[in-house]
Amino acid sequence: MFRTSALAAVTAVAAVALTACGGAADDGYGSAPAAAPETLTAPAGTVLTANSTAQLGAVVVDGLGWTLYRFDSDTADPPTSNCAGDCATTWPPVLAEPGTPLTVDGVDQAAIGTITREDGGVQLTIAGWPVYRYAADSAPGATDGNGVGEKWFAVTPEGGRAEAP
Repeated sequence: MFRTSALAAVTAVAAVALTACGGAADDGYGSAPAAAPETLTAPAGTVLTANSTAQLGAVVVDGLGWTLYRFDSDTADPPTSNCAGDCATTWPPVLAEPGTPLTVDGVDQAAIGTITREDGGVQLTIAGWPVYRYAADSAPGATDGNGVGEKWFAVTPEGGRAEAP
């Protein structure tokens, strides 16, 4: 009787140990991670950085590396956005949260401003030009939106239209 109880206890401990290790079978890939890998998140606040591209020279990107654009149908003086509704779905405005930090690198901080959009959002401007992301950009650093409709252009650190060097 003592042997049966001891054997049952050893079997139970072995089962728990194998379960804790991810199972008895070795699939050749190692054990599964304890948690899902961390996804990329934007740095706290707003980050604007000048990024050099082979096709366009220096352009401004956000904290995750997505290229920012300006719209020639907007105005810089006074700063006004003319992109709303479906336009703002394709070209999401770069919004700022008042009271959060603004970090710039390679962009003149004095050129950064904001406007209040018709929907109440606070949109960033560079040299008066409201800035946007392009929803169809293929990856961070892509400039797929440059020249779209001959009105959308990657924005330079000075607020101008990015053009081939």
